[in-house]
Order: sequence, then structure tokens, then C-alpha cells
Amino acid sequence: MRKAGSTNIAFDVFNYLLMAVVVMLTFYPFVYMVMLSLSSENTYAKALFYPEGLSMDAYRFLVTEVDFFSGLSISIARSTVGPLCTIAVIYMGAYALSRKELVFRKFFTRYVIFAMYFTAGILPVYMNISGLHLTGTFWVYILPNLVSVFGLILIRTFIQELPRSLEESAFIDGANDLQVAFRIIFPLCVPVLAAMLLFEFIFQWNSFTDTLLYNTTRSDLFTLQYILTNYVKNEALSATVDISDMNRTGGSYSLESIKMAMTVIVCIPIIIVYPFLQRYFIQGLLLGAVKE
Repeated sequence: MRKAGSTNIAFDVFNYLLMAVVVMLTFYPFVYMVMLSLSSENTYAKALFYPEGLSMDAYRFLVTEVDFFSGLSISIARSTVGPLCTIAVIYMGAYALSRKELVFRKFFTRYVIFAMYFTAGILPVYMNISGLHLTGTFWVYILPNLVSVFGLILIRTFIQELPRSLEESAFIDGANDLQVAFRIIFPLCVPVLAAMLLFEFIFQWNSFTDTLLYNTTRSDLFTLQYILTNYVKNEALSATVDISDMNRTGGSYSLESIKMAMTVIVCIPIIIVYPFLQRYFIQGLLLGAVKE
């Protein structure tokens, strides 16, 4: 018994140490990024655990010299409007596909699944969006992303797992399909809807290729992520920032500190949102697992 108890203690200690190392390796890159963003010198080695020459000038530069607030407003707008519209559309589609009485239900389901695996390609999509006159508009961020096939299938499967007696009792009481969908089924789908909301929020917040493809001529529609991609490149940053003028203007920052400061800023919303939706995220994926 003593030998078994000491073995269990040793195993627990090993597990704790291993998990501590994994957490440190996972969390440290973000800490290093913050330290480098607060450094006034372009030194990678010295900013491993503390900023080299503590300075907030990189963040001040982003606020004063870059279209920061314009990009932030566009990113917030698309990350708010986009997920809400997507959830509304895919929920209605999922509810319809979950009805056994739907005509050609199997055909529509297979058609939707086919669309998840095969796409037309960038050029046909661009021609389609250009033909719809969405280029150079804010709605190019919203309308092409209204349908998430993965989310639609996930929600449909979740609805199919719910007891049919709930709907039948509502129909007996005189409710119609619209009332059943939004007053009976919708509240029960909160876990999987929250999971998809998190997915869509991260997707919208991190997207920048649609800006590159459709809105390069509209600087007022640039997102923070697109601005970051421009500033990550030393060539683009060097063309914007005259390093020789830093001392003259009183700034104490480097190219790397500016890039890291922008990276930290665009990571903050995800860090804030994820803990609140994590519980629903895990529950929704487990309960709404794709089953056929």
C-alpha cells in the first residue's frame, strides 16, 4: 500500500510538472510579444523576460500615426454584425433541414455538405462578388460569409438530438413553426449557438484576405488585421516610418516593437471574449457532434 501510494504521488508530481511546462511553453510567446512591444531597443535576446528600455511609444505611434481607430471600428463592426447575421441564417437553415417532413430533405442536406468540400475557386468567387457590386463596400465582409456549412450541420445535428415531444406539445397547444423554432428550440440551442458565435467572431476578427481582394482601394474600410499584415513586412513599415526621425520626434521605439504592439492589440479581443464563451464552446461541440 505504501509503495502504491508513493507511486501515485510521484506520478501526480510528474503530471503537474509536465502540465506546468506545457502551460509555460504555450503562454510564454504572448508574454515575450508583450515584452518586445514595450521595449525601446530592437533586441530580441534582452527582452526575453522583461522589456529592454520600458517605453509605450510603440503604442502611441499606432494610435497617432496609423489609421488605428478606423481599422478598429471596421474590425469591431464586422466581428459584431457578421457573426450575428451568420447565426441567424444558419440557424434557420439548420431548423429546416432537421424537419423530417421537409420535401427533398436528403437532397438539400447532401447539396450543403457537397458545398462544404468543394468551392469554385478565387477567380469565380471574385467575379461573382464583383458582379454583385460588393467590392469596395462594407457588406463584402458580411454577405459572402452568411452561411457556414460546418455550423449549419452542427446546429442541425444538435436540434435532431432534442426530444420531439417538446415540439409536438407546442404544436398541440397551437404554436406554428416560427414560434416553435424561436420560442422552443432556439433557447435550447444556446450552447451550440454560442460555440458557433465564437467560431464566427474569431473568423471575422482575423480575416484580412477579403480586404486584400476587394477593398484595397478603400482605406476607410481597412481592418486591423489588414493593417497588421502591411506593418509586419519590414519593407512596408520602413516606407512608412523614417527611423532616422525617431530621435528627432522624441520617440523611443523600434520596428519590432511596433509590429509586436499591433499584434498584441489585435489579440486582446479574442483573449477577452474566449473565457466567457469557453463553457458553451465545449458543451456545444460535444452535444452537437456531427453524427449521421
